[in-house]
Formats: sequence, structure tokens, C-alpha cells
Amino acid sequence: MHFAFCIRDTAFQPNSQIQVAQMEKSQTLMIAEPGFGLAGLLGNSLAEKGYTVKSVTSIKDALITLQGETINVLVMDARLAQDMGYESISIIKGVRKNLPIIVATDENNPEQESSIRQKGIFYYHVKSFGTDELMLAITNAMTRSH
Repeated sequence: MHFAFCIRDTAFQPNSQIQVAQMEKSQTLMIAEPGFGLAGLLGNSLAEKGYTVKSVTSIKDALITLQGETINVLVMDARLAQDMGYESISIIKGVRKNLPIIVATDENNPEQESSIRQKGIFYYHVKSFGTDELMLAITNAMTRSH
């Protein structure tokens, strides 16, 4: 976990105590997928980086979570996006315009990639390429979400 330390001192007086408050870095990633494959695969690595991970299994749950909580990055399985003809990405962008969205897919399909990229996503990831690039994309998206 990452921590930031904040020193608060009103007017300094000799022998006064300086209060040190420990504040947790709070960045949250939501993974939206039909099962828990990505969440299970990435959960420990993301936690080690200090991120909070939320997992949902439907677009409806993703939208409810986005409306009620601060989410810094969304990783969405292409199968969920495809259920609504990729319009779910546009709907999510309508709720949270600047939210970085990473779409992960099982297959390398140029037509699908083109359709999804037109929706303004942050990154398109083919799962068979491994998790290193996905983790890098998540880290970059977190940096830009501030």
C-alpha cells in the first residue's frame, strides 16, 4: 500500500506537538466482466500497487457503481460491451466523460477493435498477449485519471 504523510501545524510554538496524519492513497479500479477471470488474475498484483479493485459482472452493476463511487479506471471485458452493440461504452462515457476505459478481449478481431476504439477508449488489450501490457496500461490510466 502507498501512503502519503501530511504534517499539520497551526502556529508553531516551542514544545508544541506536530501532528502527523497518515493518509492512504486511494485509487480504485473497476473490472467489469461476465466472470472473475481478470479480477482473479490481476487482483493480487493490483493490490500490491496499492489499488482498490472492485469487480462487477454486468453493465448495469458497472453503471450503478460509477454513479455511487469514485472509480479511477474501468477495465471492461469486450463481451460485456458487445452485449449492447458497444453502446455501453458510450453510455459509460456519458456518465463519466473522462474515465479511462480499457477493453480486454479474448480474440484479436480487427473489426471489433475498430468499432470499440471509435468509442474513445483508453486502451484495447488482447488477453492472449499476457498481462504485462495490461498492467502498464492500467498504471498509465491511473496516472492520467487524476
